[in-house]
Amino acid sequence: MAINLQKGGDKHAINLVKSTGEKQSLLIHANLNWSQEKKKGFFSFINGNQNADLDLGCMYEMLDGSKGVIQPLGNNFGSKSSMPFILLDKDDRNGGAADGENMHVFKPELIRRILFFGLLYAGANDFTAVNGRMFFKISNGEQVNLNLDNAGLNKRFCAAALIENKNGNLTISKEARYFNSHEEADKYYGFGFIWRTGTKD
Repeated sequence: MAINLQKGGDKHAINLVKSTGEKQSLLIHANLNWSQEKKKGFFSFINGNQNADLDLGCMYEMLDGSKGVIQPLGNNFGSKSSMPFILLDKDDRNGGAADGENMHVFKPELIRRILFFGLLYAGANDFTAVNGRMFFKISNGEQVNLNLDNAGLNKRFCAAALIENKNGNLTISKEARYFNSHEEADKYYGFGFIWRTGTKD
């Protein structure tokens, strides 16, 4: 069953209840994929027509109060077998991977909230130049789709989707909010991290 979140603020409740009436432990697979518009002419020449490097990442807060960030920048890929039980599979630096970048949430019942974001690390000034899109495949058979649309000019950080756990009930919402940086987004969502400039190897 596919659910399309069209507008910022659209939500979907993730079904945790089996047909037997018991709650089930779920796995959540988040995917980010994109394709850059082909540029022609003089400006494509002086820019080198570099492919966009769009990163998938997340800011998370656990029910026990612990917080963190998972993203290619800084080589923070997470873990499948220890806290926070979130794992990013790779860093696709030019959009060449057919399956994009993938993040798996193995124990969403331990999460208070998780903000999934896209970061344009290089190759484009903002999200108007890429066809960014995400899907969330949930082990109960549901799939939630959303596009990274309505981009702001010269804003390279997109807060894409938010999963929240309220009293054991999970909801996913389309955020589609654009910021200049991680820090600006963090101030909006109130995670409270201390940020410093980083680069990839």
